[in-house]
Amino acid sequence: MREIVVRSLTSGDCLNRDCRVTEVMQQAGCLTTVMRRCTYRIASRITVPSIDDSIRWAKTLDPQMPRQVYVTKDLDPETGCERITYKVLGHLYVVLGRDVFGINYRHVLSMVVEGSETFCDS
Repeated sequence: MREIVVRSLTSGDCLNRDCRVTEVMQQAGCLTTVMRRCTYRIASRITVPSIDDSIRWAKTLDPQMPRQVYVTKDLDPETGCERITYKVLGHLYVVLGRDVFGINYRHVLSMVVEGSETFCDS
């Protein structure tokens, strides 16, 4: 069995975007759930007088925090359920015409493996 669910949401003010793809697979006595999620938030918007000014404007920016990466792995000894999560947090700029958007993002990849009472060797 394999099931894929796609969900994409945009806020009413178009400042937030959340995209999520969840895939559920069952094989070899294991139930595996993989979730990919991308979240974007427009944190700032600046209009520069001309496109050439965007380069000069970018050089005056305060440095942003570097991209942050988190990896976690959990194992529940009672149920045998294992969860692995990979999360990336960061900031980027997008130039669209004379508008410069500061965008915060979060990308998450999560995998949960639930085994039956018998050993799961996938």
